[in-house]
Amino acid sequence: MAKLSNHAKARKYLNKRVKIKTKTGSILYGTIVKVSGKRLYLNTSSLHGKDTKAHVTFAPLILPLVLFDLLVIILLERPGRRRHHRHHW
Repeated sequence: MAKLSNHAKARKYLNKRVKIKTKTGSILYGTIVKVSGKRLYLNTSSLHGKDTKAHVTFAPLILPLVLFDLLVIILLERPGRRRHHRHHW
């Protein structure tokens, strides 16, 4: 299976929840909302880095990320799989 470039993954995962690891070691969680040129735009409310445990905002935060600074883009929800909610009474 051929390895996809970050640009190809970003386009494929548009409007999907992802986990991104950067070359500096930061880990970001969010939804890719736009891919334009060499940038990916991530809508996120939770940021995790080497020196911080977590940073949470209450308003949507759109981060522009340079594609060549990204190490890994991981899809958090598998396509075609539905989440089943179980009710515990």
